[in-house]
Amino acid sequence: MRIHLESKPVIAPYRSTHHLRVVIQWAEEHGIDTAPILSSKGLEKADFDNPDRLIKFEQQFEITQELFDIIACPSLGLRIGERINIGQLGKWIMAINSCATAIDAFKMAFELADLISFPFQIILDVQGDIAKFSFVDLIDMGCSSRYRYEMHIVGAYNICCEILRERVQFIEIRFAYPKPEYAEEYKKIFDCPIIFDAEETQIIFNSNYLTRPLPCANTLTKKIYEKDCRQTIEQLIMLTTTTELAKSALQCKEKELLTRSQLAQRLNMSDQTLKRRLAAEGVSYKSLAQGIREKKACDLLRSTELSIEEIASNVGYSDVANFCRAFKAWTGKTPLRYRGKRGIL
Repeated sequence: MRIHLESKPVIAPYRSTHHLRVVIQWAEEHGIDTAPILSSKGLEKADFDNPDRLIKFEQQFEITQELFDIIACPSLGLRIGERINIGQLGKWIMAINSCATAIDAFKMAFELADLISFPFQIILDVQGDIAKFSFVDLIDMGCSSRYRYEMHIVGAYNICCEILRERVQFIEIRFAYPKPEYAEEYKKIFDCPIIFDAEETQIIFNSNYLTRPLPCANTLTKKIYEKDCRQTIEQLIMLTTTTELAKSALQCKEKELLTRSQLAQRLNMSDQTLKRRLAAEGVSYKSLAQGIREKKACDLLRSTELSIEEIASNVGYSDVANFCRAFKAWTGKTPLRYRGKRGIL
């Protein structure tokens, strides 16, 4: 069997509240008042009881980041991931659960990923008896990277076990980050060899799982939920501006910021069409690119220990002095002053 599937290499600007709702509930149960954090991002608790409420990716990312910073639990990602189940992910997971086989379910998940997208691209590659999921970061997640991978991978594992109605046995899991002090918890959850400090994050398993009939397979149920999901995606498309699409694509983790022509290609439109649509919304590629560089630089200064030289390179400046001048023009502060401590030039 030879299969290759890839999720979209961009983050959808809008999504449902399902994943964030799990984090909010966990925080509330552990004595954290989330109302001020939600309010600062234009949300309130009632929004998480509204099945039609959509939120921006930035809202979800920034709220979870604040909660990760507040909650004093090293294994937080694992604990939240253990909370994720079929009942918490709405019609998206119901469409997947109703598919005929696991490979059909994964194809459906990738097609409908705009409803519950992740901060990384997911690639499924199958060669013979071996299947492998690989994860490619779409944005710089800073110090929250480990939490986010734990949360999403443990949550996905729980859902797979629920859908198949058995404990899925992986061959091996590799994580592209250092071994945490609570590494034994990983073994309890996955019961397979775990490798840390790997070149990339991967899940390796026997491909025979992909052809197994799913216990809840039902053609009519699948059609009902799939139709609802696709209608929601159409609503998202209508809601999303070209500016938001462009910002989402520009935020993706690349060696260099996409040029305007590369951005247009990523968005499946001509360079002139992109220029015209952005102008109609009162923005330009240049202003968007500058905003992305500023935000990325601020995030890296705030959440990483990278040197100023490394951050300058990450946001497209080969000369540190030019980066420092640009950063001061953006924020009124030098990079070191913004970081609030001595850095390495």
